[in-house]
Amino acid sequence: METIEVKNPATGEILYTLSECPEEEVQASFERARDAYEVVRKMTVRERVEEAGKLRRYMVEHKERMVEQICRETGKSRTDALMAEVYSSLDMIRYYEKNAERILREQKAPTPMVLFPKQSRIWFEPLGPVLVIAPWNYPFVLSFQPVISAFLAGNSVLLKSSSYTPIKGLYEDMLEGSGFVKDAIQIIYGTRATGKRLIDLKPRKVFFTGSVGAGRKIMAQAAEHLIPVELELGGKDPMLVFEDADLGRAATGARWGGMVNSGQTCTSVERIYVQEKVYEKFLALMKEKLEGLRTLEGRTGDANEPELEMGCMTTDFQVKTVTEQVEEAVQQGARLITGGRCAPGTHKYAPTLVADVTPDMRIATEESFGPVMAAAKFRTEEEAIALANASPYGLSASVWSADLDRAVRVARALETGNVSINNALATQANSALPFGGVKDSGFGRYKGTFGLYSFCNVKSVLLDKGTLGPDLHWHPYSREKYALFSRLLEAFYRDTKPAWLRLSLLVFNLMRLNRRG
Repeated sequence: METIEVKNPATGEILYTLSECPEEEVQASFERARDAYEVVRKMTVRERVEEAGKLRRYMVEHKERMVEQICRETGKSRTDALMAEVYSSLDMIRYYEKNAERILREQKAPTPMVLFPKQSRIWFEPLGPVLVIAPWNYPFVLSFQPVISAFLAGNSVLLKSSSYTPIKGLYEDMLEGSGFVKDAIQIIYGTRATGKRLIDLKPRKVFFTGSVGAGRKIMAQAAEHLIPVELELGGKDPMLVFEDADLGRAATGARWGGMVNSGQTCTSVERIYVQEKVYEKFLALMKEKLEGLRTLEGRTGDANEPELEMGCMTTDFQVKTVTEQVEEAVQQGARLITGGRCAPGTHKYAPTLVADVTPDMRIATEESFGPVMAAAKFRTEEEAIALANASPYGLSASVWSADLDRAVRVARALETGNVSINNALATQANSALPFGGVKDSGFGRYKGTFGLYSFCNVKSVLLDKGTLGPDLHWHPYSREKYALFSRLLEAFYRDTKPAWLRLSLLVFNLMRLNRRG
């Protein structure tokens, strides 16, 4: 059985080891989730919201311990862990505490005249046991948000953590210590092999956050069982800076948007397109701001004090990817403005800006997922939009301009799931906004109203008291009925404002004919 070594990426220390989850335990976890589903689905939305409140209170009380473990396993800075992992999770709970009952309440729908006096309804019902497969870059928040959404919609959840950052014990302590409903969330450890076993047990939905390649494989396996999937994949997010933008604010926003979590964020600012008139000035500002960041470079240990602004990268393979992209771009003629170095034998890669990149360079087209940004200039609004959209990805973007009409116009033209105007990664800070991508960045949405509907069976219902005899469109058919229906269609659909008196007479005649037939 494969042994998984979990290391502190800042120090190389082995924190603990795990074994692949045995097949019989995977099966047992699924059965517990299936049994718990029968409990969860019968709870009211208010009761499920109260269970989520237990988690919120636990997280507030134990936030420092949670931050400590997340930092040890990911190498991120303490503030990144507190704000992105803990705050975002707490804010989502608070949003749903206020809104989940309204979102999941039965809705009325319009009923056409020919179906009078029937009533139309939409019900939002749970699916069953849901599988969430977590990523390594944000091991808590990017698992917790879909987990809590699925639970609030009435499902039980199986959570397969990342083998790189499994944060072992964190969820178990939280669930046990908060008094959360038993077995509603099952935690499973292991590699992709365990994930495959879980999919083969046929959960009612799979929610995956990770790479495009892994997403394709999961989708292919789920397709064999006709399991719906939701994929939150990678990004190569563009930032468009127009000449009238507040350059100081834009550069500060780019620094945070590109360097938060050492750039290991699916919505990191990875491509910066700057209008040519202010291009060099913006590069100079970026160089100054990046070189002023307080990083782990040159320090020993994990140095995880709150003042640290950028930690280290998490995995060996991602350090290798970033190193190769930067070196290759420079060899092909790009300018290295700052950074481009990694302390030997470590994951401490310096904040990096590469300029004058061209569309054929890997650093401009492939996800970097590290503390690296690639810059190029543009002349016109149309060129900026074309450059931004010339990517297989479509997750997030930002537009910077003092002309808000132009900023909105450009934002509408971008092929992406999320756009921030004069800000970076801002849509993610609002739990009411849905999150997800297009193209190779995946599909589906979570957070906000859509985040609950994603884990629901949206059921259409038509209520009929059954007291008025056969429906108008039922058998028997006749020439007279056909003629009446034909006149009804003409009266109703020929003009935008139908003649309601005429329609009423036609419906009445159809009803009379139906009773006679």
